[in-house]
Amino acid sequence: MDLERWLQPDAGPGSISQRMSLLARTALDEFRSRPGRIRESAFQLLAADALVTYACEAALEERDPPAALRAILLRTAGDR
Repeated sequence: MDLERWLQPDAGPGSISQRMSLLARTALDEFRSRPGRIRESAFQLLAADALVTYACEAALEERDPPAALRAILLRTAGDR
């Protein structure tokens, strides 16, 4: 998973926390797509955990951290 482009200030629309939480959601979707005891699934779950952590750290730098953290929660836990 290439994170460098997501960390650049001009990497696209949305804040870094938004982009990281979208990556986390993608990793969670990949994890869920392979039920059972599959090593690659475990790596996707670990990646999602790290990405949510990074997104939360980035959210603390935003104008409204509580709103940014709430958005991360909804984006990663809920339906798209």
